[in-house]
Amino acid sequence: MSVMSDLVERGGIPEGYKVEVFDGRVIMTPQSPEQDWTVSDVKDAVKASGIARERVFGDVLITFPGENDAAPDLTIVGFDAERRRNSYSCLDVLAVVEVPSEPDDEKDYVRNVRKYGRYGIEYYMIADPFRKAVTLMTEPRDSGYGRSVEIPYGQVVAFTLATGERVRIDTSTFPARDAQDG
Repeated sequence: MSVMSDLVERGGIPEGYKVEVFDGRVIMTPQSPEQDWTVSDVKDAVKASGIARERVFGDVLITFPGENDAAPDLTIVGFDAERRRNSYSCLDVLAVVEVPSEPDDEKDYVRNVRKYGRYGIEYYMIADPFRKAVTLMTEPRDSGYGRSVEIPYGQVVAFTLATGERVRIDTSTFPARDAQDG
């Protein structure tokens, strides 16, 4: 059992906090209102695209064989994704959305790019309230992603999952945040 799954099983994560393990360290971060509102807007858009709520969730443990597990801000899994207690395998993940808790967050912009790409997660979206832009990464590779597009808040982000489902997210409601608030 990993440190993350042990924390989840014991209910050891305080309400309003996100806990992840990176490089053997436990990182506990309170979620900002901007993170919560953005994730809520994305989840609503994904469900409006016709994807069942059972396939869309936030802060749920995703296991990565041989690496630290993660609990992305929002995850979309495939039709046949198999729940394992309170987690899913990264092999079932079609898309991940992260909302940075600080400007130029190394976890989201470096470590997660490498990990999610290496495990073949087709779409990785970073909705950054500090940059006021969405970065959408596609074409997963061992070192990260082959393609990255930055879309300013206020525009629509659209992509088609491997299941054929088209996701359309209007970013005009995404809240911005000043870098000094990070």
